[in-house]
Amino acid sequence: MLNDLDKKIKLDIIITIIATFVSINFIIFSYIFKDYATQILSILVILLPTIYIVGNLIIRGILNKELYDLREDYDETIIEINEGVEEMKQVIDELKEEKRILKK
Repeated sequence: MLNDLDKKIKLDIIITIIATFVSINFIIFSYIFKDYATQILSILVILLPTIYIVGNLIIRGILNKELYDLREDYDETIIEINEGVEEMKQVIDELKEEKRILKK
């Protein structure tokens, strides 16, 4: 799980670096091509949130996979606990029956 956490932090860092790199390039392009500065910056305004949204969707997918794995382990544990409880009930019933027979 700690390894996956590192993976998520690394993804956050990579997404931030990509978004920063794209922003810097678009700002530089808007200075170089002054006639198209409005269009270039408009594209940046659309592109930048998209980068973060896609990154967050990837991270959300990782979190959902972790949650599914945890639930699967939890369900298996609950099944094993219920089986143990049933076995204990059977042993208790057997002991009660033996005790009742010995009292007679």
